[in-house]
Amino acid sequence: MDLAMLKADVRERASRLGFAASGVTSVRPFTEARTHAIAAIDAGRMDGMSWYTRDRVEASADIGGRYPWARSIIALAWPYQPAGSEVPIDGIGDATVRGRFSAYVCTQDGGRTVDYHDLLAERCDALVEWLGERVEGLRAKRFVDHGWALDRAIAERAGVGFAGKHASVITLAAGSYVLLASIAVSVALPVDAPSRRGCGRCTVCIPSCPTGAIVAPGVIDARRCISYLTIEHRGPIPDELRPLMGTWAFGCDLCQEACPINHRRAPRPLDVATASTLHGPVPHPDLVECLELTDAEFTARFRGTAVARTGRAGLARNCAIALGNAGDDAALPALQRSAASDPDEVVREAARWGIAQLTGC
Repeated sequence: MDLAMLKADVRERASRLGFAASGVTSVRPFTEARTHAIAAIDAGRMDGMSWYTRDRVEASADIGGRYPWARSIIALAWPYQPAGSEVPIDGIGDATVRGRFSAYVCTQDGGRTVDYHDLLAERCDALVEWLGERVEGLRAKRFVDHGWALDRAIAERAGVGFAGKHASVITLAAGSYVLLASIAVSVALPVDAPSRRGCGRCTVCIPSCPTGAIVAPGVIDARRCISYLTIEHRGPIPDELRPLMGTWAFGCDLCQEACPINHRRAPRPLDVATASTLHGPVPHPDLVECLELTDAEFTARFRGTAVARTGRAGLARNCAIALGNAGDDAALPALQRSAASDPDEVVREAARWGIAQLTGC
């Protein structure tokens, strides 16, 4: 079997499946990435994410040790569209107070918004099926974000891209607007060299973070990251961070939007037509609409999308804070209703905070 030819075919097949970039690396342990990850845990920068443990890092850094049959790892990057800068004007009315959803949650497949975990898993499985038809007895294990693998380290070592100072992988094909996946396979494909590119002297992403979560180039304090606060964090958000969160209701893209490489390499922006989440996540959601969703409405709108992760109460909490930061008195009636009657105390407290921001008392 000509493994170099097979690798070229894998790259072409990955491209046909929609991946923006791919590469191959060995299964030798990711020692340096492991050291950095353990240091983040020891420094408390990952506090609040109980699932991110030392045992998980140790296992993720040694895929070859966990899967002795693995001979190489295919690294993959899936592109997604950033949000356009133009806020939509639609039939909801001028009184609509809009916020922000991170663009990746609006990932679409065939015109339908989907959870990127499911989309990437499906495409990885398609690549494995195709490869299995060419390699007898192929064994494979895919990893998509929540799998136990150091996705960024794999992508870097496979030459897919390099980690920017905002800690996201930057690719030539789509900048940092990519979602990562990887597949350990039982065939020893030729490996790629890591990228020699980097950010140079550019540091514009660091001051772009309003909460100061980028504490050093490539070093993130997750406890201060707006994405962590609006998605992973449970319970009340610390008071001192709330005014810094702007109108983000789920995730944050500010460091990516500041990146000059993304200005040149990002895919075309999303076609934004509405602020309503009636049919799923949108880049500029109607914050009042999202604040007042019932559990059933939340499930109907966000089932099968990444927004489901935060839950109805988590999204409502975020929207209450965002409405307070928006500074628009049109939100007062909705905040007052939530403060009085939302079934979740965390949401009621966030609504009271939002009211205080708008009224000064």
